[in-house]
Amino acid sequence: MTEILDGHVLPSADPDLLRHAAELVVSTQFGSTSMVQRKLRLGWAQATDVVARLEAAGILGPAEGSRARQVLFPVDQVAQAVAALASADDRAADADVLPFPGPRIDMTKPAVAPAADDDQDQDADDGQGEEVLEGEVYLSDELVLEDDPEGDAPWIDPRLLTREGRRARRRHLQRRARRAARKMVRRQTTVRGVVPSAWRGGRRMVRWVVGSEGAAARATGQHAKMLAASATRANRQAQFALLKRDEKRKAAGTAVQEARLALTQAAAAKKAANKKIGMRAVFAVGPFAAADLAAYGYEGGFGLAAAALVNIAVLAYSGRTPDLDEQGLAELEREEAVGRAEKFELGMTVRNFEQMLHQALTEDLSLAIQTLNIKPQTWGFEVEVTFRRQTPAALSASLDKLEACLPGVRTNSILLQQSAQARNEAVLRIPGSDPWKAVPELPYRAPGSVTTKTLHTAQIGGDMSGRPLALPGKRTSVGIVGKPRSGKSTMLRASVDALTACADRIVVGIDLGSYGAGFGPYTRNLHALARTPREARRVLEWALAIGQNRPRLFNKLGMGLNWESSVEFPGITVVVDEFPALVQAASIEAQEVAARRRGMKAEELEALPPFVRLDDLLQLIHLTSAKSDVVLEVASQGYTKDRIKNNTWVSELPAQLMCACDRDDILLIAGGGAMAEGWRPDRLLPAMGDHVNDAGVAYAMAGAAYCEPIPYRACTVSDEEAARRADERLEAGLPQLDELSSAFVRDDLADLHGSLADRFDDEDEEDQGGVPALIALAREAFEMAGEPGGLTAADLAEHLGALDADWELEAFADAEARVAALRTAIRAVLEPRGEEWKTDSFRPAPGAKTVKGYKLSDLKKITGEA
Repeated sequence: MTEILDGHVLPSADPDLLRHAAELVVSTQFGSTSMVQRKLRLGWAQATDVVARLEAAGILGPAEGSRARQVLFPVDQVAQAVAALASADDRAADADVLPFPGPRIDMTKPAVAPAADDDQDQDADDGQGEEVLEGEVYLSDELVLEDDPEGDAPWIDPRLLTREGRRARRRHLQRRARRAARKMVRRQTTVRGVVPSAWRGGRRMVRWVVGSEGAAARATGQHAKMLAASATRANRQAQFALLKRDEKRKAAGTAVQEARLALTQAAAAKKAANKKIGMRAVFAVGPFAAADLAAYGYEGGFGLAAAALVNIAVLAYSGRTPDLDEQGLAELEREEAVGRAEKFELGMTVRNFEQMLHQALTEDLSLAIQTLNIKPQTWGFEVEVTFRRQTPAALSASLDKLEACLPGVRTNSILLQQSAQARNEAVLRIPGSDPWKAVPELPYRAPGSVTTKTLHTAQIGGDMSGRPLALPGKRTSVGIVGKPRSGKSTMLRASVDALTACADRIVVGIDLGSYGAGFGPYTRNLHALARTPREARRVLEWALAIGQNRPRLFNKLGMGLNWESSVEFPGITVVVDEFPALVQAASIEAQEVAARRRGMKAEELEALPPFVRLDDLLQLIHLTSAKSDVVLEVASQGYTKDRIKNNTWVSELPAQLMCACDRDDILLIAGGGAMAEGWRPDRLLPAMGDHVNDAGVAYAMAGAAYCEPIPYRACTVSDEEAARRADERLEAGLPQLDELSSAFVRDDLADLHGSLADRFDDEDEEDQGGVPALIALAREAFEMAGEPGGLTAADLAEHLGALDADWELEAFADAEARVAALRTAIRAVLEPRGEEWKTDSFRPAPGAKTVKGYKLSDLKKITGEA
């Protein structure tokens, strides 16, 4: 059961309370609402009001999400802070209108005395007269739910006073009514049925009417009958006795006298008992008889039948408790409760849910619980749990069992959060069927409306309560990890939406695994998009050269020790999708370089520049370019060595987003013991087919702002709206690299621009009559080859190289790399159209052996010629 903390709670407007709160936040230099609530022993709503008053007085800064507010007075200016609070109160008293709206009520009449049954101190006035209140009082229309440690909250929480909340409450009440009806029907076959209860109630009434006098008279009568029978037997034996006849006649006389005395006593006891039994019978049976006669006289037979039913109901109520011991009653309760366990629903009362949860934690999981504070939310229930000399580790390891002990709770849905206030406190979130209703659509951001300094306020996701998720981007790299279909690309696109809206940020992308599909329409807003290892090397070397040489400009530009991004001097973000594909490409490229250099002479090897792998270039950018505001955003399917080889440095990036991933990834990112504190992305389910499950949900770990294990879901937007935003930002123009930084590089990435590098976008399709540019080029290749029945992938790539310089062999590491890029490109341009061009068997010439390649007949179906 819950407990109450004893302590005097003052109103929020009390001057002493505000003064203590001001002294507390200034002396500790920590403007946290939870700290004020804990130190001053206030309710959450009251502590929030106090912090708002401190902000209005200029003592605390504005709210910054889940972070503590900034204290605007230093430690040695406590007195000045109190004086500022007093001056703010004076200004509020002199103001004609309060800063919040509400109905205005005239309170110049005498105050009404409190009712007698109210739990208030009636002697507070000490005999003084009624006090007259003057002025105007402003009442807010907002209904605030105070702390409720005893669980006496209303059945429907004010935060559930919505259409969905009322509908959930109605469904819950209907279900409970059906369960009660089924339980009543089942009870009729047990000792708790109506007929057994009525029979038991009648017997109990008869026992009360008879009473102890009737029982004593009955016992006396039975004793007299026994003595009379004994006297009869003694007379018979004395009459026919042959031996000791005199002794037997004497004993028979004594028995007759005792029997007569007992009969006299029994008659007297029965006479006295009948008087009292008659009086009690009148009191017991009289109301029944009077009701029956009155009902018969008023309605005849129907009235008598109704009165009989009432009599049965009264008797059943008096006999409702069966005559069983404690063990028998417990077995009966268990028998009746089989298959009818209380089910979790959003509309259930706080008290019922508390009983379910308390029983599951204490009895089923054997945990020592000190307090439970349940807060109903629109998405489910939020529970603040305080353990008794325990940590939440035991509960974290038993979340699956807890879900089994709470019927109706979805599998892998319960979330545990270790409290940052105390080690023995935790927050349980038990969501309903749709816990992400509070997550909004991806906010609209006009071109250039975001800067690097405000990037940490650009929302890209939200939690169940609607609190925003916004990652820092100023000299901070971000890692996104998750299994396939876990929603990494969804989270990445939300982040790219915020990055491409920055007026002082250059964004370049690398995607060697999905040909840039993870970026969606935002490929048009990327300054460069690398889809091949050769292009990735150009982008990484370009970013590394700028990052390593920018420190030369710090003193010249007066920036101090770090690069300060602005519209004139933008920062750079390298976004890498499908990181394991980059690692694999780096390994293949390294093997090819080693093979080419194996036959060279020593003099030739010395003349060659040192070879650096692609993943090593990426690591160098992370290690050396953060001060130059050249940062990374890396999305990977895992951080273990079987996925990314020796590049486990990605798990050390300052900001991490953990989608549905493995336990090994959690240990690499958060360390041992993190799962016991509630970091459980391993319980998230990736998307499966058309079922989204937990795709796009991630745990955020990014400094003090996101240090608690709270899951967030990525904000999404329709494909049409994303394309419209991308076109709008492209028309507005992209940030350009400053001239001083351009002097450090010779490579121009203009040909890798997102809108130009996509050679198979919608604009090219319009030029080709609705056919993608690559498909039209392949049709020309077949015409150049003489319209054969098919071409192998290598032959098709060779003909494409003759038609377009981008497909020449020199642009790739070898012929196999060119063939692999061709297959990826064909799949990338046809999948959005719902079409495919697979390799199939064909005969290059009549009578020749069949080979696999791209058939002309399949190509004609795509171009519409068939």
